[in-house]
Amino acid sequence: MTILLVGKSQIKLLLLLIMLPSYLQAQSMIIDFSNPQSYSTWRISNDTVMGGVSKSHYETLSSMGRFQGNVSLDNNGGFASIEFIPLRAATATIPALCQLQLTVKGDGKRYQLRLKTADNLYGEAYIAEFTTQAQQITEHRFNASDFQLGFRGRRIVTEQPINFAEINAVGILIAAKQQGPFAIELLSLSYHCDGNA
Repeated sequence: MTILLVGKSQIKLLLLLIMLPSYLQAQSMIIDFSNPQSYSTWRISNDTVMGGVSKSHYETLSSMGRFQGNVSLDNNGGFASIEFIPLRAATATIPALCQLQLTVKGDGKRYQLRLKTADNLYGEAYIAEFTTQAQQITEHRFNASDFQLGFRGRRIVTEQPINFAEINAVGILIAAKQQGPFAIELLSLSYHCDGNA
């Protein structure tokens, strides 16, 4: 049997190595949707602003946030959305060339991840689409090049890709004539810099 003598400095180093993975994981979090303290506010915007009758609501649960409702095509409607304002400290330090990862539990429908910066003065957003799997937790990773600038269903041609460090709003939208009830459970939005971006 071998006995190792460990000094105080070695104990401190050992504790640091043990805590490092969880520290790095915490540093990568942008929004923990189960924790209202990880964003400053949120708001819902449905097609009612254009005369539609779609409905939605949001609630915070112990391990996630649930965005659900009903999309109606009546009165030329057809969309429901929610937007979060993340804490600036969570986005300002995102390194270049990293990926965003959105973790959700879905309903099999297709959604948009919509990002805004201070330069989006008129409501335009950088948009990337993702498809969920019913009752399955899925992780969706995005490069900056996956996002296209758009406004009210139309693409805006730009040569300037989004800079993740400048994100000041994060939205989820369901549209594309997906009529009927929907429910998406939002777990987290984080960034990853593992060299695969």
